[in-house]
Amino acid sequence: MPTFAMVLLFVMGLPMQRIETQYPDAGRVTRVETSLNHLTVIELAEPVSLAAAGSPSFKIERRENKVFVQPLEQGASTNLFVWTASGRWSYELVPAVSVETMHFAIDQQVAQVSQNLNTTAPEIESSDVAVFPSLAEEMLLFAKPIRAVGVKPDGKDVGVSVRDVYRKDGYLFVRYVIDNRSAQPYATRQPEVFALDPVSSEISVHAFRYSQVGPDIEKKIRSRRQTPIATVDCELPSDPVPAGEAAMGLLTVQLSQTSSEPAVLRIVFPAEGRKPISLTLVL
Repeated sequence: MPTFAMVLLFVMGLPMQRIETQYPDAGRVTRVETSLNHLTVIELAEPVSLAAAGSPSFKIERRENKVFVQPLEQGASTNLFVWTASGRWSYELVPAVSVETMHFAIDQQVAQVSQNLNTTAPEIESSDVAVFPSLAEEMLLFAKPIRAVGVKPDGKDVGVSVRDVYRKDGYLFVRYVIDNRSAQPYATRQPEVFALDPVSSEISVHAFRYSQVGPDIEKKIRSRRQTPIATVDCELPSDPVPAGEAAMGLLTVQLSQTSSEPAVLRIVFPAEGRKPISLTLVL
């Protein structure tokens, strides 16, 4: 029969799963490591109004202030958005190396604010709060997936790929991924967006509608001018993207469809100490 000391030694030698604390940061994408046949709980500081993942390879459920995440396929990864009254929180769901390294729980805590500060939080109209869940649901149902045509990613550099786009009330929402395949962290600033006016293109842009096109196709889309487009909002990673990792962002611009011709956009991502990344979209 094992002694108490032997039992204690055995318990102390067991692998410890991860339970982490997250402080609210709407501009950050939190990495969550999951494991097949295991449940991860994300517990927020306030009730959850909507939770949406980008892949059916995960089972996502919400109850009160908790979101339950369970992968249904081995090696599955996707993104997860969670909405509360305060805003939207972003997560990247990735497979853990082992059960011992997976996240069992992520607890969100609100930082304590000094009572000596005499500040008043701005009032938020109920209509402003309600638009977030509506937008999330509409993007899941009606967003247009973007093809990559002629795009050749460099295995040792940083690439930006657009996943899908959605139009609503004169605005264009662009969901993109920054994939850092370099050996250094990558920090970017707010991208610049330009509308191209193709006048003598060697190709029909209609054939590439809802595509991100590579440099060989870009050369054939000639334009006489580039018109800057106003950026309404852009969610960037709050920290540099580590080497070998990816981060997701959402860009919102004003774009009214004034012509039956496809819109051709050029998005430029400036970076600190690096050459800007430019991509071309045909919408």
